[in-house]
Amino acid sequence: MPGPRDVLRLRNFRLLFSARTISFFGTNLAPIAVAFAILGLSNSASEVGLAFAAWTLAQVCTLLVGGVVADRLPRRLVMIASDSASFCVRSTMGALLVSGHAHVWELVLLQAVGGAAVAFHSPASTGLVPETVPESLLQQANGLMSIARYAAFPLGAAVGGTLVATVGSGYALLLDASTYAASALLLARMHLPALAAKTDAPNFLRELVDGWRAFTEHTWVWLLTFWISLYFLITYAPFFVLGPYIAKHSLGGAAAWTIVVTGEAIGSLAGGLAGLRLRPARSWVVIGPLFAVTSVQCALLALRAPAPAIGAAAVLAGFAFSFGTVVWETSLQERIPREKLSRVGAYNWFGAMAFLPAGYAIAGPVAGVIGMSTTLWIGAAWIVVTTALVLCVRDVRDFRARPTADALPAAQS
Repeated sequence: MPGPRDVLRLRNFRLLFSARTISFFGTNLAPIAVAFAILGLSNSASEVGLAFAAWTLAQVCTLLVGGVVADRLPRRLVMIASDSASFCVRSTMGALLVSGHAHVWELVLLQAVGGAAVAFHSPASTGLVPETVPESLLQQANGLMSIARYAAFPLGAAVGGTLVATVGSGYALLLDASTYAASALLLARMHLPALAAKTDAPNFLRELVDGWRAFTEHTWVWLLTFWISLYFLITYAPFFVLGPYIAKHSLGGAAAWTIVVTGEAIGSLAGGLAGLRLRPARSWVVIGPLFAVTSVQCALLALRAPAPAIGAAAVLAGFAFSFGTVVWETSLQERIPREKLSRVGAYNWFGAMAFLPAGYAIAGPVAGVIGMSTTLWIGAAWIVVTTALVLCVRDVRDFRARPTADALPAAQS
């Protein structure tokens, strides 16, 4: 079976993989810098929340536009433009902070611009991967992307925290800006065959509707997207909102929650590694029960189980999400026409981005009314019951992965 070395022999994918790895690192470096920058100016947790809400809201509102643009224009150029805009945003934020001229409203406004800029990046990236590797190597390519994404999380957060503590948030954001510049330069070095250009005049609404038809054409696509979006709302968000509070008051403090988060990260990396080699023939019959296992971490947290036990369950949850993401992205890239792939990916991202912030926002108030344990038990029960229901749908249950050819095309070096 093809392995990671085979896909890394392809020059265009190496450049895309390097660009995304650097970008993932910067993405995980920035939040702590932004948070402490605003706290340094206003000492207001509410204004920190406003800054992150501005980023998320702008990203959600722009995602579908990004999908349409990435399906009409060369995706590599869309990603370069996105990185260039993000470079300008982070450079401006860093310069304002380093010079001592920053105001909270400026940072919030720039956060909104940055969120809109990155909304063009993810749909274009989803559609660009199949342009850099043959179909026989799609899963290995997505597995490497997953490993880069989850490995960048602890490294970026650690570097960001260190820079904020030593030289300040402004310099941390300037480093983030440099990662966007490096990503854009790497993408600019790619040489892809020219795709047939669309000659008709663009009609945003028509292309959005056409993308919606492609998204809803396969039942497994829209149903699993909706299912995972509700998973973020009902199961995932309450676990991560209520977990730190329970850890502080019942499990021994921040160290206990660190064990859980570390377990999640380890599982996520393992899921990416598994995605390099494993491709279940009946994809969703395997992935569905894996997601159902995420109920265990919710149940253990509701029971105030020891942190190592919750951490072990978090390993399984991280594995399920990471491995499932690899299989999902590969399945989309194989089954959705290339000219519509970014729009379908944008609808998928839109669902996740819209429901996850809502989950974070309502988890605390809901728990205040019905209790933390009850909220967590609801999340655990929901994922188990709905997994069974989703697998009863024939288009999901009977989905078959395409067989991977053992013969590889000549690598482009």
